[in-house]
Amino acid sequence: MNSSKAALERFGAGLDKAAIVAAGLAVLDREGLAGCTIDAVAERLRAKPTDILQHFSDRGDMLVALGCEMARVAPVLLPAESWREQLVQRAAAGRQAMLSRRDGSQLFAQLPAMFPMGGSGFDCVPALCAAGFTLADARAAVLLVDRFTVGWTMTEQSRPDVADLQGRFEDQLDIVLAGVAAAQPMGLATRRDDRQSRFQSRLWVFLRDARESANISFARTAHVNELDRRILLLLQAQGGLTLAAISMACGIDKAQVSRAIKRMGEVSLLARSGIRSPIRLSTPGRQLAERLLRQAELRNRELTYGISDEQLGTLCDVLDTLLSRAITLFEQERKLSATNQRPEPVDFQDLVDEGLPGENGVAVDRSRVLPPFITLCSYMLRGGALSHKRQTGLSNFETWVMSEVCTNPPISWPQLVLALYRDQSQAGRTVNHLIENGLVERTGRPGRRHGFFAPTEEGKRISGIIRETAVRRSEFLFQGIPAAQLETFMAAFETLAHNAEVQVARERAIQEMDRD
Repeated sequence: MNSSKAALERFGAGLDKAAIVAAGLAVLDREGLAGCTIDAVAERLRAKPTDILQHFSDRGDMLVALGCEMARVAPVLLPAESWREQLVQRAAAGRQAMLSRRDGSQLFAQLPAMFPMGGSGFDCVPALCAAGFTLADARAAVLLVDRFTVGWTMTEQSRPDVADLQGRFEDQLDIVLAGVAAAQPMGLATRRDDRQSRFQSRLWVFLRDARESANISFARTAHVNELDRRILLLLQAQGGLTLAAISMACGIDKAQVSRAIKRMGEVSLLARSGIRSPIRLSTPGRQLAERLLRQAELRNRELTYGISDEQLGTLCDVLDTLLSRAITLFEQERKLSATNQRPEPVDFQDLVDEGLPGENGVAVDRSRVLPPFITLCSYMLRGGALSHKRQTGLSNFETWVMSEVCTNPPISWPQLVLALYRDQSQAGRTVNHLIENGLVERTGRPGRRHGFFAPTEEGKRISGIIRETAVRRSEFLFQGIPAAQLETFMAAFETLAHNAEVQVARERAIQEMDRD
């Protein structure tokens, strides 16, 4: 008995902090925070409480050590460039660390501050100070995000039955960060609203639905392709326009517009007195345009169903601002491409310092909601394509494929084709080209349809350039727009997107009935 007691005493005397912390975490998982006491940890180690107190002054000191260890083993973070992204990473890693242990959030709530996650050591304060925050405000911003994360995770651990808390956490964190951004000096804070960063992809889907339903619907009136139809309706609303004005209004290069005008001129839909004269509708062209306009007005009322006149006014105002800025980005990229400038990121701040663009003078038909969105999307895609080509050498579609492959790798072939809205042959050629260039790797059974695709290390680097450029371009487009106005715009846009889904579903059903 005496020899056994002596052995235990020697064991206790040889305890180190690492062993105590490991035992403390085990007790925390088994008993919860209330049961994680000095006595319980000592009992697990078959030691005396005084042996524990040789390393920690009290229970609170031991709990701090447990929290440090939970933070240390959290996923290692690669510091992002922007203060906002750093805070997002810190919150996500902190939440994951707390969820890794029973009552982890309650433990962190007792700590004076959340520790740097993953042993990375960065605490977001330097990035905030570099953006113009005072040291005190930077520390307060970090503490605010930490406390929000602790509070949210505490609710999450106490309510394991509530579904989809991950998505809600990210949405609520965006609101917190918007408040931090609003406090940034001179109002130049960049707010990475997730809806804004996803706007271009949502815009593309909206236009895909709206254009598909329009093509089906207008085909029952007249067999005129989309560009010809847009030009006819534009001239009906604006009167005579030059080739350059039509090109700018449609967001389409002059050569393509010129071919469309020549084609319609040959069938006497358009007229012009000279090669440099404004292009006008002929009498047959005006009659056709009036028929198309009546149908377009009906479709416009359907698209804007549920949107008030005031909301529609705000939608058009914001849309005009976005279009002006998209044209500015496109023109800047075109100049950089023409001068063969080295592949460096665009300094969007230069555009802000010069003054954000105002009226663009584009002769877009404002009587209908769809044409300005089509023109905006065109300039965003054209500017983005030039930017991606200049910085990565990839085409617009290759960039799109890389983005989908990198979103949640590995992605299966059917999932990739579905996400791209392209036929398998076009997607296959592009994926093969990216594999040959060492940007994408394939795993899985032989046969393309059974494969899984993921980015290589070089692919991840290229994807990072694409993602960061897209976010910065999005920030430029939306910055300075009042929050209330932007909220109205986004809500109205989501209503439009929903109505477009309803329209295309109806037109597909009518098309199927006509075939039968």
